[in-house]
Amino acid sequence: MTEIKLISENENPLFSRKEMKFEIKSEIVPSHDEVKKLLFENFSIKPELVRTNRIVGKFGNRVFEVLADVYSSKAEFDRVVRKTKKEKEKEKKEAETKKISEGGAQ
Repeated sequence: MTEIKLISENENPLFSRKEMKFEIKSEIVPSHDEVKKLLFENFSIKPELVRTNRIVGKFGNRVFEVLADVYSSKAEFDRVVRKTKKEKEKEKKEAETKKISEGGAQ
């Protein structure tokens, strides 16, 4: 059973986002995708508008601190958030795989 509790919420009008701090009680460290799913289930926040910045836990403690940014719209998310090198490489690899599979199907 995973529990989530909102600790703080700050409005940042410059970047059109809310900077939120959560506390999650879980047996294992939650992944970024699991955090987005929990936010959707408990606070009705769309996962595509969330950028998790940090998930921190202390040794032997099952409580994790999560810092996340929630953007007002997909356009604002795309304007502010820059893709990491890892994300760019993943997209490039997916595009190459798609191109090969389309070429092989003909």
